[in-house]
Amino acid sequence: YKIPIFIENKGSLMKKSLFSIIFYTTTILAQVPNPAFNPMTAPGAIGIDNSEHTLFWENPSGLQYNECYFSTDSALVANMDTSVRIQNGYPSTVFNSVSVTSLLQNTKYFWCVVEYSVSGNSSSPAWYFYTQPFPAFMLEYQFDSDFEGWEVKGPLGLNNWHWLNSSNAGGYPGEMAFFWDPIFLGDSYIMSPEIPCPAGATVMIEFRYYEDWWSDTVVVGSAITSDNGNTWTSIWELHATGNVGPDNFYTTISAPGNFRLGFYYTGDSNNIDFLYIDDVSVFTAITISFPPSLLQAVASLTEQKVTLNWNGGSTPFPPITGYRLERKQGLPEGDSTYITLVETNAGTFTFSDESVELNRNYTYRIATLSGTSNPSHYGNEATAYVPEELTSIKTENQHPSEFSLEQNYPNPFNPTTKIKFSIPSVIANGAKQSQFVILKVYDIIGNEIATLVNEEKQAGNYEVEFNGIGLPSGIYFYQLKAGNFIETKKMILLK
Repeated sequence: YKIPIFIENKGSLMKKSLFSIIFYTTTILAQVPNPAFNPMTAPGAIGIDNSEHTLFWENPSGLQYNECYFSTDSALVANMDTSVRIQNGYPSTVFNSVSVTSLLQNTKYFWCVVEYSVSGNSSSPAWYFYTQPFPAFMLEYQFDSDFEGWEVKGPLGLNNWHWLNSSNAGGYPGEMAFFWDPIFLGDSYIMSPEIPCPAGATVMIEFRYYEDWWSDTVVVGSAITSDNGNTWTSIWELHATGNVGPDNFYTTISAPGNFRLGFYYTGDSNNIDFLYIDDVSVFTAITISFPPSLLQAVASLTEQKVTLNWNGGSTPFPPITGYRLERKQGLPEGDSTYITLVETNAGTFTFSDESVELNRNYTYRIATLSGTSNPSHYGNEATAYVPEELTSIKTENQHPSEFSLEQNYPNPFNPTTKIKFSIPSVIANGAKQSQFVILKVYDIIGNEIATLVNEEKQAGNYEVEFNGIGLPSGIYFYQLKAGNFIETKKMILLK
């Protein structure tokens, strides 16, 4: 840059004057590294598993080391506060992934990667994602010390409901119990405080129970009421002829509006010893499913197609039935309209789009399908450019001039990926010689996972498939040995 320097010159024989001389100096500024890119938990992703999740990214070249910052506080991440630094490669380690565990549910997390070189440092944007939401509890009773707020409905059995410091229903000590004494013939109800709820909302009800039977057929159950116990709708009923439980009951209902949850005994109370109830929960159901948090689109350089890969979405209720993949021409910010490309089943995590045209950009998005409900929100958008010209494909009959081990494709993968390698022609004593080839896969600490090739191979180009089913997500290595040639590459299994 240019720096103007002003010099005041005073002459003794002439009137004081001021003039300026501008010197131009050039300063060469050192180039800081480029920031990390391609975060492999898509920014804005929702429904991320809160028990364990791995973050991936790509690094520029020329780094000395890097760091990762992670927090629910975006300011701490943006300011690179050391209290939220979860990975530090100083002085000479460059990472491209980090695992985070024990995350909070229904929480927004921020993260960034800071790259260091001899010339300075640069930070990625503060990327973010949301973990899986938790149910909103409307009623939760553990009966640790009493069942305050519950009301016995008569006129019969008013004195048959008690609190006991016991765990017959299978929960922690403290439970609600129905006693046979005093004896009555008829119905006895106990009901919870009122549960505020909009009409038609899907609600989950769960509780533990144990019936200590005495004789004949005994009828106990659970019901809801929206008119303070004047009328009841049964949601569970047990006609026991012996002891039952301890067990757990779980159901979903469509709420009538505000309601109360109740338990009842009907018949001759002398036919039962006790009914124990514990761990009663009423909470809103999670009915919306969550899309995959990682959709990748890779255009082939040799074939007119785009290969798409994604990891599984999530939905507690109802189960995932498949995925809807949509496509539009152009970049994500373009005005083109998405169209449905394909709907897959729940066990499919890859698709080849062979309807693309050369020299075009395509953007894809994906949603989770769940039961008969509407699709989930869409996950991240992924864009691929189909080249104007395709390169020729090597055939098995072509003899390469040197050994090579290519990067696996796709990468990351779930659960299968392909590995290509080449064996050159070797002439000895006037004849072509084969090579003994070993191709193995190792985990990140060097344990052998699989042997893919272990045999003599003639000169040529080869492709093998590795199936990572049953293996945990993470970084793996594959190594090719042939003659004096040894090469190792890294691949990522992402479920």
